[in-house]
Amino acid sequence: MGPSPKQDFRLFVAVTDVPPNGKEISFVADEVARKELARRFGIPEVVSLSGAAKVRPYRKAGLTVEASFKAEVIQACVVTLEPVHQSIKESFKQRYLPEHMIEPEVAEVSNEREIQIDVEAEDAPEPMAGNGVEIGEAVAERLALALDPYPRKPGAAFQTDVEEPGDAPESKPNPFAALEKLKKNY
Repeated sequence: MGPSPKQDFRLFVAVTDVPPNGKEISFVADEVARKELARRFGIPEVVSLSGAAKVRPYRKAGLTVEASFKAEVIQACVVTLEPVHQSIKESFKQRYLPEHMIEPEVAEVSNEREIQIDVEAEDAPEPMAGNGVEIGEAVAERLALALDPYPRKPGAAFQTDVEEPGDAPESKPNPFAALEKLKKNY
């Protein structure tokens, strides 16, 4: 069986393991998984990552995953390279189907009358990994999107902002000021 799902971040759930009324799974990324994720994201550290998922059957052969997770990460400040802590809380819902069941015409509807906006369905179904879903991977992808692309320590500013006030964004002429002058002339 290997490690229990709570410890291992490879959270594979097979369709055959999910009862009709769904299944709750909680997860905590262990040290190995956190190191792996930090390396993948190119950040100093993933301090913690944990969450829970509700997995339900979707169209007999597929699965719907509703998951929420929280993470603590350390990134390097883009200015000073000092560590910046970020707390992330996310939740998402994603449907999965076997690849052969995802028809291309879902995207391009031939008949305009058929277009129905399903508020519940945020994303089109994604192909499953074999006969199930890798929840760990789905969470890792969402976490990657949630990372701050330009982490800054509070108060950190690029040196040029400090030394040459002429270059600071505040002193740039307002592009709309020229328009205002033109308007006044008419």
